[in-house]
Amino acid sequence: MFTTQTRHRLPSELEVMPFILRLMEFIGLWGPPAQIVRFLAAFSWGTMIILFPKAVLGIGSNRFDAIAKGTAEFIFEGSLFVAMAIFASKRTAFEQLIDGLREIFHRATNGPHSNDCYDLLLRQNLSIKKFVKGYTIYCCFGPFIFCVPSLAASHFRYWTHSGNHSEPLIFELPMEQEFYGLQIRTNFLHYHIFVLLSLFAYFVCAYFLLVKVSVHFIMIQYSSSTYRLVALRIRKMAESKEVTQSELVDIVELHRLAYRCSTLVEQICHLPLALEFLTCILFWCLTMFYVSNNIDFNLVNVMVLFWLSLMETFGYSYLGSKLTEQADLVGAAIYDLPWYEHSAERQRYYRLMLQRVQRPTGITGAKFFVVQLATFGSVVQMSYSYYLVLKDVLTMI
Repeated sequence: MFTTQTRHRLPSELEVMPFILRLMEFIGLWGPPAQIVRFLAAFSWGTMIILFPKAVLGIGSNRFDAIAKGTAEFIFEGSLFVAMAIFASKRTAFEQLIDGLREIFHRATNGPHSNDCYDLLLRQNLSIKKFVKGYTIYCCFGPFIFCVPSLAASHFRYWTHSGNHSEPLIFELPMEQEFYGLQIRTNFLHYHIFVLLSLFAYFVCAYFLLVKVSVHFIMIQYSSSTYRLVALRIRKMAESKEVTQSELVDIVELHRLAYRCSTLVEQICHLPLALEFLTCILFWCLTMFYVSNNIDFNLVNVMVLFWLSLMETFGYSYLGSKLTEQADLVGAAIYDLPWYEHSAERQRYYRLMLQRVQRPTGITGAKFFVVQLATFGSVVQMSYSYYLVLKDVLTMI
């Protein structure tokens, strides 16, 4: 567990994900526990507008390309909502992680070589701020980008359609689905009711996606940085002429806290990441099939989701590899020390850190696979292989 030093206040520029915590507080995932009703309300709205109609009422089309698109959308949205439900259930572990990170940052910036540690954390927070700002802009405009092409195409068809045409007027939907008995493909009023209600649901999804991706990315990045701080302190200690007992004890404690934080990150992330990697294989496979057979207005909607999924999966893989590398660098920094010249008592502290380093450190998917760049490559290859198989099967039918 973490000590009472977590009560110390950090400088504003070193705060732990302040903007994301405010977003979480607005949706009820941070702050007073009673505010969880906000999350439940948003979760219920998205479920009733998107997930329930697709799962129970169906796609509403016999064309396989439409079925593939609707199924891919359901997989994307379903994995998002399930991941958010899992994250909401891990609130206690998340609160412990925030306290632990604050304690590490406070220790690192108030001990020996505090200026170097401060600069490292400041550069990291500036990079995180830029990422969050860019991703927030993308998620804010995403729902509009998702709806505008199909809405524009439908209005163009409606106002240019002649009543003498033998073919019925069919509106373009942002997502392939039925909607509680409304004739959303042929009735002008029903179509706009559906689009309006769906737009609010898409904003809920965008908000959930912003919180989910930002929190998981930043948690893994912060965990990597805690090991960077430990390695930095070890290297600075090696450069000094004299190694003091108090400094060595502080580094050992810092390493213990870093390992505890990475354990909490794994505890919070392993199920959502397993869900993300397993579902993205099906999602990418169906998306590639749809894109290979359709070049129309719906392609914009499909590509919005595809790039979101691709970026998320690659981000997890990259940050997972980075976390493992930074944890291993702590061991390398210890081995570079002239430990053989030190007393047996100080070697005991080195041994404690080496024992932790020898334990595998990283992010897994439900304990079944390690999330790293090699995993991303395997997922891309597997998705493309399944797409080729699916295409060949349907060609023969």
